[in-house]
Amino acid sequence: MAGYFKKRKIHHGPNKNEQKVIRSEQAKRAERMAGVLSGKFPTVKHLNLHLTFVDHDHLIDEQDLSIEPNQTPSLAVPCPGRCGRGSLDMTEKLSAMFEARTESAEDRLACALPLYAGSGQTCGCEVRWRAQAEYFPEEDTTLQSEDTEPQAEEAAPQPESDA
Repeated sequence: MAGYFKKRKIHHGPNKNEQKVIRSEQAKRAERMAGVLSGKFPTVKHLNLHLTFVDHDHLIDEQDLSIEPNQTPSLAVPCPGRCGRGSLDMTEKLSAMFEARTESAEDRLACALPLYAGSGQTCGCEVRWRAQAEYFPEEDTTLQSEDTEPQAEEAAPQPESDA
């Protein structure tokens, strides 16, 4: 006599928790990407980025980007590799570069997403980037403090002597 076997349910997509994680990542990415360059980094006058996409030592693509203060910067680029859904984010490194007012920096980022669900093999696509930034001149704070001191002395009341 044959037993009763329940049919397996076919997995149709991500579950609710996975969808929630994906939505929060997209919201964070959209928040980082919103706004113009001068709004996020007011000291930066101009930014040049040279991006080289490499997949296992094979050149995929090269891009040169020139970003002005009134443009919306794209500091996270989609992975062109085999994973199909990765993102390579340069925001942290570029933010550190802008805060230190360094004129040039370069680095490489690798996509760490698996090729498919349950795979131990990662995408391995990487972006090698080189950035050059121009900054607005810093305001000289020593001149401002010297200008404000004489005004404070003039405003102070002078004691009168009846000698």
